[in-house]
Amino acid sequence: MAERFESAPPHPPDGEWYARISAPRPGSASLGKALKLLAAFAIALIALNLYAPASPTILERVFASAILASLALPVWLWMSGADRMIPFMPFLTLMFTYYYALPVFLLHRYVTGLFHPPVADHFITLALGYSLLGLYCMFAGYYGPARWLFAPILPRFNLQWRDERVVRMVALMLGVGGLFMASSAARFLPESLAQIGVFAADLSMVGICTLVALQLAGRLDRITSVFVWGFLIPARIAIGLGSGSAGGPLMVGVAVAMIFASVRRSIPWKTVLLGTVVAVFIIRPAEVPYRAETWGGRHSDAGEIEKARLYGDILYRITIGGAVEPQVLIEFGSLRLAQFTTFGEVIADSPAMVPFWGGESYYPILFKLIPRAVWPDKPEELTGQTFGHRYAFISAGNTDTSINLPQLVELYGNFGLAGVIAGMFIFGLIYRLLIEMYVHPAMGLGALVGGVYVLSKLLDIGSAASMVFGGIPWAIIFIALIHLLIQLAEVDAMALGQLGFEKGVRRI
Repeated sequence: MAERFESAPPHPPDGEWYARISAPRPGSASLGKALKLLAAFAIALIALNLYAPASPTILERVFASAILASLALPVWLWMSGADRMIPFMPFLTLMFTYYYALPVFLLHRYVTGLFHPPVADHFITLALGYSLLGLYCMFAGYYGPARWLFAPILPRFNLQWRDERVVRMVALMLGVGGLFMASSAARFLPESLAQIGVFAADLSMVGICTLVALQLAGRLDRITSVFVWGFLIPARIAIGLGSGSAGGPLMVGVAVAMIFASVRRSIPWKTVLLGTVVAVFIIRPAEVPYRAETWGGRHSDAGEIEKARLYGDILYRITIGGAVEPQVLIEFGSLRLAQFTTFGEVIADSPAMVPFWGGESYYPILFKLIPRAVWPDKPEELTGQTFGHRYAFISAGNTDTSINLPQLVELYGNFGLAGVIAGMFIFGLIYRLLIEMYVHPAMGLGALVGGVYVLSKLLDIGSAASMVFGGIPWAIIFIALIHLLIQLAEVDAMALGQLGFEKGVRRI
């Protein structure tokens, strides 16, 4: 009797993933959906203006409300199918509203630090008005016709991952291996190889995004799905929080939300809003006592399990334990979130007290592509220190504290209002061109995962442009190497399948 043998799994159609993420859901462009979206935003704005604890001026309310209402534009364009890309701009605008609008309604005092004097209302008003202007300049660059001038010369990444059994296996290896690198191995790398450690930890993020995309498309078995959602994602977030910095693990959650929204063509608003509340008003405040204990404190040499127990104890005490009043958590979280206060302070001091930088802060981007292993004496980027000292956010003798330089504030600090207008337009154009490189009919699953990974890095608008944009070429190379790895694995699987086929034929 002839022995049975399995043939290679059928290859998914080349345009399947593009069709999934580009086709709007039935009825999403209807008048009813539009009215429902507008009603939701109107109710949220009315509630904030009537019941939020802060007392902004009329102009501050108008500008902050306009920024929040502007979120409806990219959401509607994406929902209706006018924007057939991954939902990057809705998520980016959401981040913008968190930094430049929401804290306006939550902070009692518009200060740049706990012990700093309030920023004058006049400069807060200017900061909010300039923020709104910058937001719409970014929209003009992203949605406007300028991108069509560059579209014909753009490279298009065709990252077809065809053998789904191989993709699942490699994604699981990346997910688990990345957890190991994030938790332990990356610590022992020398400083010259620190960036390699960061990308090694990001292997888990790429693996998780791949597995989530397959699961949402119905291509993952139940056991693996439970492993992804029940272990891989929580473990990656927990390990990141254990480092004392919430930014990295929270971006993993954002990337997963973007993958979900892309494949399902629906933004999970309840999950996003719940995640925002937990991240901003619980996890962020818990960072302070946790860092005090683990960054040179009593638990600096503690193991991962002990640190996890410590973090859980802090979270319990400031929430269920009642050690901190909810209003204090809201105030502290809003203070950590607010960037419009920093913007107002920079407007007040520039150029009256601090001359415009004239592009100085963008200089480090010129050598970002050169690895420190190749150039050991490469200048260190000290933008956070320079910014903090220049505007007296930190004392002259403080060489340990670094102050984030938000990109919008950086544009004004370098070139004034003209920098905000031109710079935000250019940023919007860059965002769109990057998405166009990944999202097209021949994209494949790899381009979806790669596009979400690369573009999720750009959501960090609270950091200097050289730190964010300077890492994008390396992120693109990182995804290309993973694509090469999967292609080699698919070739090996095909060769083994062919060998099995020939043996089966000989036995017939």
